[in-house]
Amino acid sequence: MVIRLLDNNTINQIAAGEVIERPSSIVKELIENSIDAGSTNISIKIKNGGKEFIEIEDNGQGMSKLDLGLSIQRHATSKLDKNNLEKINTLGFRGEALPSIGAVSRIKIISKTMSDDGYKITLDYGKEKDIKKCPSNHGTTVTVENLFLKLPARYKFLKSSRSEQTSIINLLKKLAISNPDIAFRIDVDGKKYLNWANSEFSEQISFENRVIDIFGSDFFQNMTSLSYESSDITIEGYIGLPVYNRANSNLQYIIVNNRVISDRRLSGAIRSAYKDRLPKGRFPIFIIKLIIPTYALDVNVHPAKSEVRFANDRLISSSLILAINQALNKSNQKSLRVFSSFQNNSRHSSQQDLISLPQIQNEMLIENGNNSEFNELIRNDLGQYHQGQNEKNILLEENQNDNFPLGFARAQIFKNYILAQNKNGMIIVDQHAAHERIVYEKMKLSFYNNQIERQTLLIPYVHSLNQIDKEKMLSVSSDLLVFGIEIEDFGTEIIMRSVPTLIIGANLKDLINDILDCINEDFLLKEFDDRLNLILAKIACYGSIRSGRQLNIEEMNALLREIESTPDSGQCNHGRPSHIFLSQSEIEKLFERI
Repeated sequence: MVIRLLDNNTINQIAAGEVIERPSSIVKELIENSIDAGSTNISIKIKNGGKEFIEIEDNGQGMSKLDLGLSIQRHATSKLDKNNLEKINTLGFRGEALPSIGAVSRIKIISKTMSDDGYKITLDYGKEKDIKKCPSNHGTTVTVENLFLKLPARYKFLKSSRSEQTSIINLLKKLAISNPDIAFRIDVDGKKYLNWANSEFSEQISFENRVIDIFGSDFFQNMTSLSYESSDITIEGYIGLPVYNRANSNLQYIIVNNRVISDRRLSGAIRSAYKDRLPKGRFPIFIIKLIIPTYALDVNVHPAKSEVRFANDRLISSSLILAINQALNKSNQKSLRVFSSFQNNSRHSSQQDLISLPQIQNEMLIENGNNSEFNELIRNDLGQYHQGQNEKNILLEENQNDNFPLGFARAQIFKNYILAQNKNGMIIVDQHAAHERIVYEKMKLSFYNNQIERQTLLIPYVHSLNQIDKEKMLSVSSDLLVFGIEIEDFGTEIIMRSVPTLIIGANLKDLINDILDCINEDFLLKEFDDRLNLILAKIACYGSIRSGRQLNIEEMNALLREIESTPDSGQCNHGRPSHIFLSQSEIEKLFERI
């Protein structure tokens, strides 16, 4: 066996296999260089999904003739302070990107500093050409053409142009949202595609504007802000309300010291912080910024630099969970906004300005003057309404400045939805979903205080099941018992001897069938608390006000006050919204009044 040294070009091609996977990898490395160079404007142009052409132009510090020649050498970098890998404050630091790109494509770099002429250098699949003077604006422009064209084994693994373009745009979103003070312009196949401007105002306003650029204005109406600080970590950002969720994790950004990262442990911590607030199979939306001392993390983990290691990952996870729980508790009564794209800066009139039920009925009397039977029906209804509402109207007038988040009930529609009004607009409440959360939280509190009230059934309930289902139910009998449901084996059947007091009168047959539905292999592998939460969610559903039950005004207002004092009442225990808010300006927008 003969051992020999590889030539530099082969070494660069091997290194490129780690650093340059696809066109988006090139865009990432070049933009990170532009950011590290102090750029405030970055222009990106791509053709054919980046396979044919990529150009990154910035207004950063630029490079001198000497630095330009060094930039294409392996492991040449301006970013490490005294070769100290324990204190990295830049996005790049390895010195691998430019020589790796030059080994698998044709790359041209034009750069100019403030005090020098512009210069150009070209690498053609590893073959370097002489540095020449070149007219240039202040900053650096890097052009990459024909990626992997001379390496067919690599080229065939590239995806379609559309797929590669999507990968680049998703990457640019991450870089743009972590650098809101930088303007990004993106051209695709010769046409303007995106333009994310930087703000002339404060850093916070710049960040908010960039979040709206990436997430849309809906997000800002359905989110809550994060703010947490200790001696070891600072956490900022925005997280979506539990009811404002997605079917995938595409809109989840974790930024550590201005670097967007992927970290399963942190993602798991965030999801556990939402715990029983999210519907099954749904994902929260968030952008979370963590600021951690550089000595407490290691970014030198992978050439792509998308992964980091924390000196104390348990502390980071627990701090993140605490911050999210504080934020979600703060937004406890926040309603889902369904028309959040409307501007809410128009005038707000008093509560009396909105049309009420008696007003509508009075108008109906006038329009139907010749229909005595109809008029009599309306008069009776109005009489009952006013008789029951006199005290309520006085109470409403006395307390309208108390700013009850859900206001006061006005009517019930479809025997399931409460129409309420506060000083800012209208709230539509799903009475079943809202009461389901109330019962759920009451039972959960009783459980943790070891105060579950149960009632022994005078006549035990006997339920027939096949052998498989019977074994499934008996396998969770100890879990059910902690909530007051006592079941026993009864030959070919099971017998239920007691139930929680809160669900007395519930349909026990349907309850058993629902519990059976949630018992599977995944359920049995879950931790104890997660199993209990799933079972509790099923039980609470049967103790809540059913859809179709007619409520009077007193019952509706009592329910509103309970919602306001219940944790996580913005969604039911299945994750659906319990109430939706419409501001007066949004309603007027619907009717084209503003």
